Amino acid sequence: MDPLNILIIIGLLHCALFFLDTFFKSCSHYPYLYFLQNTGLQIEAFKIRWFTTAFNRIIQKWGTWHPKLLQCWFTVGSWFSLGLLPLATYVIIKASIDLWQTDGDGVVSQQTLVLEPMVPGLNLPLSDLGYYAITLVTCSIVHEVGHAIAAVREDVHISGLGVLLVLVLPIAYVHLNTEQLQALPPKRQLRILCAGIWHNVVLTVGAAVLLALLPLLFYPAFDSGSGVAVQSIDMGSPVLGVTGLRSGDRVVAVNQCEVLDSDSWYTCIVQAVKQPSPGYCISAELVKEHDESIPVRQLAAGAVECCGPRSSDHLCFEYLEGEEGTLELPQHSCLPGRIVVEAAELMCGAARDCTQGLHCMVPSLENNTKLVRIERLDAKVVLFLGHPAEVYRTVVVSDYVPLYFFISSSIPEVVTRLCKYITIFSAGLAVINVIPCFGLDGQYIVRALADFLLVVMAEAYDG
Repeated sequence: MDPLNILIIIGLLHCALFFLDTFFKSCSHYPYLYFLQNTGLQIEAFKIRWFTTAFNRIIQKWGTWHPKLLQCWFTVGSWFSLGLLPLATYVIIKASIDLWQTDGDGVVSQQTLVLEPMVPGLNLPLSDLGYYAITLVTCSIVHEVGHAIAAVREDVHISGLGVLLVLVLPIAYVHLNTEQLQALPPKRQLRILCAGIWHNVVLTVGAAVLLALLPLLFYPAFDSGSGVAVQSIDMGSPVLGVTGLRSGDRVVAVNQCEVLDSDSWYTCIVQAVKQPSPGYCISAELVKEHDESIPVRQLAAGAVECCGPRSSDHLCFEYLEGEEGTLELPQHSCLPGRIVVEAAELMCGAARDCTQGLHCMVPSLENNTKLVRIERLDAKVVLFLGHPAEVYRTVVVSDYVPLYFFISSSIPEVVTRLCKYITIFSAGLAVINVIPCFGLDGQYIVRALADFLLVVMAEAYDG
């Protein structure tokens, strides 16, 4: 479904909820008002707010656990956040300047720093919308729980915790006693104000470490680093078929590019797009036995057609002559593609790449059409004729190859994707929140820091 249609549907649902909420409140519908009061729900235009005091007791318990240790923990967090503040401010200013200095066509240099919001349907796949929501809720809850625990540690009363859903964006928040917070000395204020950023940093490091350790944790049941497992294939994919890819296949190479993980899988597909189709080193006997060529017909972009309409499984191959310049075979031959690929001992880009007695035959294809050889472990190679991007678009692969047939690679993939999202989103929240901008933690941190410096200067002056 189109991303715009999804947003329209979500917007209509918010409008319907707001209309029903307004209608029941105007009618003084007591069961509905009682429901809102007991659940802590509050419906506004394109907003749904939930507030609860159910977690106050456990927050109080966490905030009074080992007070000295918590004081040390949040003191380190305030130091780290203060060190992050100028760095994050520089990054945002630098990115903003670079954005204004882009060329008219919007192209930026490789050295330019670019920051952009991650929006499902635009620069994130809509299939990851669930990860997006879970990650945002997790990161914002960890952030707000950090503020809450630090507040309890500094004897500031908390009223409760809540979650605000703005259209599709979930945001957690905590209610603190503002008067008690402002009455604290600046040093103690900084522990509370920096606690959320500090917890986001710790969450980022934890998720990144877990992501790095996942191959070891899943090793008894999964192998990684030696190929990718095909998780799913779209129904309309051109690689489906009797001799095509199947779910569970282990792909180890694309043409001459070795596939080790999902990153190298993407790299190999990009190489297949950018580079010409490789040739195949075969014997002259094979060419003479299977050649069904007809008079050559010129195609676009210098390609030629030498196969008749009845040769549906044949391709026109061009013979690359050696350095001596002698033609031992016809310039073009119509050969069965699969037989050529399976019989080839090597792939080639020039005649010198083949050993003695073998000849380099390159498929002659027009436009962006490529012959892609996908090598599987313990199975025949898959041949794809078309644009390689179609393979990447319609085939979902996993870094984790199951070692047993009854195990699916979906579990480690879910954990891996969650860890990646949490690492990126939590780091982003820490950087954004520490900026001294209106409504962000950085605004109050700078104010408390200024008060702290004034106190220090006054004490130094009095001394």
